[in-house]
Amino acid sequence: MPLKVTGRREDGKGANTHYKLSNGNIITRAKGVTMRRRGELPGYHIVKVNGVDYLRDNPDNRKGDNIDSQPLV
Repeated sequence: MPLKVTGRREDGKGANTHYKLSNGNIITRAKGVTMRRRGELPGYHIVKVNGVDYLRDNPDNRKGDNIDSQPLV
């Protein structure tokens, strides 16, 4: 089963800095982007916001699986 983002940490401005994965690991934003580029997070894509790469879940009709809907850890 592919890994999924199940939680997140954010900085004081609300930007995601870390992601918690379904295997329990907490990784940095940069590590998540690298994992996506290697195909290890197939349910996500990369977006650039103000010159910084972030993960974003692939579009579907379920709001509950969106990264920003995941709990803070």
